Amino acid sequence: MRKCLKNEKGFTLIELLAVIVILGILMIVAIPMVTRYIEQARKDTFVDTAKAYINAARYAYLNDDLGCTSGDSATVPFKKLEVDNAGKSPFGGDLVGYVVIKATVNDTEGTGGIGTSSAKYYVVAQDQNKKWGIARTEEGKLERKSVEKLKTDVSEPGDVSCTAIE
Repeated sequence: MRKCLKNEKGFTLIELLAVIVILGILMIVAIPMVTRYIEQARKDTFVDTAKAYINAARYAYLNDDLGCTSGDSATVPFKKLEVDNAGKSPFGGDLVGYVVIKATVNDTEGTGGIGTSSAKYYVVAQDQNKKWGIARTEEGKLERKSVEKLKTDVSEPGDVSCTAIE
């Protein structure tokens, strides 16, 4: 009988409790870090999606596919643009928004308004379920911190609207 008792192997209750406490501490530290990392990745993807919509609007604008007179400013709803994964947000909801194209004509050498034209692109986007979105932001200023909880819902225009340059 003594031989059987001496050969017993296993963990004591104290050893098991120590392992559980260490794992608990690791989880307390790891879960917020992983959650933050996932949220940052979603924001980066949201910005990349907004840039894809801007590029689609730029392509349509430069090819006169929007039905606007050349050089007009325009507001283009996302649903009128062809983008991969269109309508899907990285936050899991439906993505709505629009691209604003602000055209300008630069008067060169006093030619009376005749000159080169250029355009600035702005985006407004929102995940309808989680309310994450981008308030009107210029293309060059889009970054992770542009994505935030919006206080008001974004309403997507029904169709492309064109405005002549004044």
